[in-house]
Amino acid sequence: MCKLLILFAKAPEPGAVKTRLTPKLSKVEAAKLQEAFIKDLLDTTKQLATTDSVQCAIACAPEIEHPFFQACGEEYDLRFILQKGNDLGERMHNAFLWGFEKGFEKIVIIGCDSPTLPLDFIRQAFEKLSNTDLVLGPGLDGGYYLIGIQKRGNANKKTLPLFFTSLAWGTESVLTKTLKILNQQKYDYKLLPFWYDIDHPADLFFLKEHLKHLRNQQEPLPQATIKMLNALSINENANT
Repeated sequence: MCKLLILFAKAPEPGAVKTRLTPKLSKVEAAKLQEAFIKDLLDTTKQLATTDSVQCAIACAPEIEHPFFQACGEEYDLRFILQKGNDLGERMHNAFLWGFEKGFEKIVIIGCDSPTLPLDFIRQAFEKLSNTDLVLGPGLDGGYYLIGIQKRGNANKKTLPLFFTSLAWGTESVLTKTLKILNQQKYDYKLLPFWYDIDHPADLFFLKEHLKHLRNQQEPLPQATIKMLNALSINENANT
């Protein structure tokens, strides 16, 4: 396999994940929601191995040995990589370099904040990497839910450090500044459709309503997320 999908994920420890959803949710509830998101994304992407010849991996934090990640390894065909770096940019940079050193030629990274992310978007990302250096999945929050890079000669050595080491990660300007850098350096890139993350309490209400729409359209549903949402009290007056 020359294609690698990396899911960036923190272990679902109370108080360490989904902190912007508290105090609307308890720390335990936020951690359980994180766990549900990860499980649903693994369920969504596992078919890529057989249908698209894509190897899947988890970039783990804080440690690969965490019981949750070990349980995932028993259930799914996964590689594991430890997240290394002082910020998200450095950690993604190192993950890409690890993948290229392992012989993969097309690498796509996604986060675990989008449990409804369509599998087709990931497929599109790998397809686009056949004729471009880089692909981004723009997020409605000003960041991006997906980034993919094609190993093409030394292109990745020039591209990776440029924006991975010079952006204020977690801000609304990440996507805009990334595109500015890519345009200034005349790099070839393509964009996927916009999608959304679940970061704030109001996002939970949107997610719940979107799931109703997906159900009506008979689209695949993130079952673990639905089960967790049903156990929570999410209403339209959720704080932003």
